[in-house]
Amino acid sequence: MTALQQALTGRRLHVFLSYAREDLAVLRTVQEGLETLNHEVWFDKRLNGGQDWWDRILQRIRDCDVMIVAVSPAMLESDPAAREREYACRLGKPLLPVQVDPVLPDLLPPDIAQLHIVDYTNLGPMTGFELAAALAALPSAPPLPDPLPEPSSRPVPPLAELAQRMNAERLSLDDQLALVASLRFELDRARERAAAMELLRTMRRRRDLYHATWQELDELMQRERALREEDGRQSPPGNGHASAPPGWYPDPSGRHQFRWFEGDWTSYVSDAGTVVNDPDS
Repeated sequence: MTALQQALTGRRLHVFLSYAREDLAVLRTVQEGLETLNHEVWFDKRLNGGQDWWDRILQRIRDCDVMIVAVSPAMLESDPAAREREYACRLGKPLLPVQVDPVLPDLLPPDIAQLHIVDYTNLGPMTGFELAAALAALPSAPPLPDPLPEPSSRPVPPLAELAQRMNAERLSLDDQLALVASLRFELDRARERAAAMELLRTMRRRRDLYHATWQELDELMQRERALREEDGRQSPPGNGHASAPPGWYPDPSGRHQFRWFEGDWTSYVSDAGTVVNDPDS
């Protein structure tokens, strides 16, 4: 029996999908492909949270037969995705990288670079067959080690860590400029922009800002105002804004602080930097 025949007629795999939250929209295509092959798919729709949330993810990794890694530029920067892969490797779980956004091979982390990568960036008639064959060629996951290895520690969302640092009673000039640099980086990430702007405003209210820090913050504020005027973000999408770019906007339902817009309102919402799936939307 060929690898493809085994994939189409073999046992149902429990698949853990590891991804960076920026890739959530494209993840649906991978999920649908796996479910078409009759595999059971789980991925974290909450994206971040407390220790109970992280414990649940670790349990799902222990229960899975294979971890599929959504490879993208965002994955290279995702601390949670790296910790998920690290724990899966400690358990001996097979990894299958699926590329959802082009990445230069030289930038891939060592644990991914050595593996065969299924290309999901240019979907065609053979894409599903390639995914099926790659799954069939994977070795079976070994029994869980006893005792279990030390789990990876819970990742702290970058903006939550920034907020903690920003709340320090005293900040040196170097501390303040480092925070500004981090804010500038987060403002360039579409999904983080709204929450990062809130942190920027919070920092501007500090009474111990150095003049150099204030100048940097003022430059960021002016840049963001110019961007909002350029791309129409002064108003949330609605009548006359159907072509608004994807991004976080004030939640029109009023139930949450922000809601992700991508041609239409999605079920993904954000409150104080925490992104969750709102199934009742």
